[in-house]
Amino acid sequence: MNEFAQRVKPLIADVPGWLTDEEGEALYELARQCTGRGVILEIGSWKGKSTICLGLGARAGGGAPIFAIDPHADYRFGDFKANVERAGIADLVTPVPSLSQDAAPGFDKPIELLFVDGSHVEADVRADFDQWVPKVVEGGWVAFHDTTWTAGPRRVVGERVYRSRTFKDVRFVAGSTTIARKTAANTLADRARARYVLAVKTGFWLASTPLKKYRRLLPKSVERFGRRVLRAMQ
Repeated sequence: MNEFAQRVKPLIADVPGWLTDEEGEALYELARQCTGRGVILEIGSWKGKSTICLGLGARAGGGAPIFAIDPHADYRFGDFKANVERAGIADLVTPVPSLSQDAAPGFDKPIELLFVDGSHVEADVRADFDQWVPKVVEGGWVAFHDTTWTAGPRRVVGERVYRSRTFKDVRFVAGSTTIARKTAANTLADRARARYVLAVKTGFWLASTPLKKYRRLLPKSVERFGRRVLRAMQ
């Protein structure tokens, strides 16, 4: 049993959210690898499921501080704080009660890992990209959630990550997260890999869309096998 399964899954099992185990583990590992050149910033926290993955990953690594941007409305902020405290990461997490576009102008810390799961309206996703990605250090990571079935993130990430000349090590994590490393200039091989991963992601999206409403009827073994195949293809 790996660290994520042993330490993190039990803590997030009862926290509401739309994050697969694979996505949670990917966030955990990215946070664990942060070296301290910048902070971890997430846009969209809700009740803290992704925050816990990031926080425990940071705790297992270099202890990078986490800034959690969300309106943090009263009806859910209590749950967010309770979940973060129960996970033992409250000292690492700074809640930022704001819309992401409002918070960006005054945020001047370099970012080593950016996780975007805010508004899915295409204009808002573009605004988040324009305002926050420039704050990511070279060699830092970006992760965008909901890049399959949700049109706004899918279009923006398809255009500005998969077809970009400033990202490398692009990969797709089942169910909907795209991850990439920021670079000053990628290579032809980087761009070819990104296009390949885009094709894999598109195939996953097209194949899984008709089955989405029947997902609960699929045997868990079938679903796990499909996700292993997806990982092996990248």
